[in-house]
Amino acid sequence: MPTTDETSVVVTDQVDLDALADLYRRVHAADLHLPDHSDPSLTDRLRWTAEAPGFQATLGYVNGELAGTVMGCPLPPETLWWRDLEDPDDPDLVREWDGRTFAVCETFVLPELRRHRLGVQMFSDLLDVRTEERVSLAVTETNVRVWRALQGLSFRHVGDLIPFPGWRSHRMLVRALPLSSSR
Repeated sequence: MPTTDETSVVVTDQVDLDALADLYRRVHAADLHLPDHSDPSLTDRLRWTAEAPGFQATLGYVNGELAGTVMGCPLPPETLWWRDLEDPDDPDLVREWDGRTFAVCETFVLPELRRHRLGVQMFSDLLDVRTEERVSLAVTETNVRVWRALQGLSFRHVGDLIPFPGWRSHRMLVRALPLSSSR
């Protein structure tokens, strides 16, 4: 008799950074040599996000084992999130105020468990509880799989930027909230 994997998603403001760092290293094992994954350090990036005011995350589990996360926080008016964005079509795009933008800072799922559509569920569960006007995230331009999935969720490409010196170029994406029309 075939077995069915049990998936679950938890929305939380408390995470185990060591467990997430271990998971991240498994997900990105082939790319850990790239500056995108090492400078600033993974530990620093995860901690900065988890300590940000308004931090929230979803944790995805398959058969009780941690399999992925989506982590983010609201952008403050003085954010550097939009610095170096190349040629935004709308100059007001980069203006922030309290309650305008929720930034997704980290998202990853074990490759062998992606068939469960856990990433989409984690995005949906997290973003459907957010009260901001919109959500934004940056995706490396070589990550075609994630780029296509986000297009399917109606994210709009608003420009490109390099988040940190030495990183690859990333596509900056924005989408109005709520993610689902059921709210």
